[in-house]
Amino acid sequence: MSSDMQAAFQKATIAAETFVRQIRQHESVDSTNNAALASCQTDRPQLPLLVLATRQTAGRGRGSNAWWSTHGALTFSLVIQPADLGIDPHLWPQASLTSGLAVCCAVDELLPHDQVLLKWPNDVYVRNRKVAGVLVELGPRANGTMVIGIGVNVNNTWQNAPAELQEIGTSLQDVTGQSLCLNQVLIAILRQLERQLTRLGHRDEQLAADWQRRCALAGKNVQIVSQGRHTTGACQGIDADGALLLQTADGLARFFSGVVAKSW
Repeated sequence: MSSDMQAAFQKATIAAETFVRQIRQHESVDSTNNAALASCQTDRPQLPLLVLATRQTAGRGRGSNAWWSTHGALTFSLVIQPADLGIDPHLWPQASLTSGLAVCCAVDELLPHDQVLLKWPNDVYVRNRKVAGVLVELGPRANGTMVIGIGVNVNNTWQNAPAELQEIGTSLQDVTGQSLCLNQVLIAILRQLERQLTRLGHRDEQLAADWQRRCALAGKNVQIVSQGRHTTGACQGIDADGALLLQTADGLARFFSGVVAKSW
């Protein structure tokens, strides 16, 4: 393990200040979610398990999307047992949105003068540009685990991003004009993950109001692709079940999954 990584991530501090019980660090992996899923299949790690990587060679977003990251980005996966937080199986679909909310709240702490919004279902936006994304996957059915993969553009200035991404993304460094401590950002997110996922497990009714308040698509026209069908409508926000609401020509439609193709 490089000295750079040891300096960036202080395991003792992370363990002391968050609910993480085991930490695994990698110099380079194809995807932290893949590494986390493999850990669930090959051994019995203490949970919550945190899997960190300095570099991802094939980071994944939702569907077939790739996640671009370079040196200075924060990429990690958290393995949890949803039942430990009171999250029953019928609430699992809301874990992705709740994790996105957790990242929003953590970024809020770092950018108190900026509006941090949640683009359904799990992307985090600052100044109309994507700064973070979440990918939630289920582990082996036998052990009932859930893997929450998170990528945050922290110190990887977006000026180095591929040309096709220049207009849609940003980093915390680009927004603040200064480098941030990766350890501090990580701890802030982990604390919020525990807080927000616990709220989900406790069926906190205020959670839906928080999704709605941060909905980046509210009031916009949206085209969504779900189950191979394209639907266009005016976004009415996110309901208490985590569904995106679109007012279409045929009435109010609810979407629990899908890809936002465009919004305007």
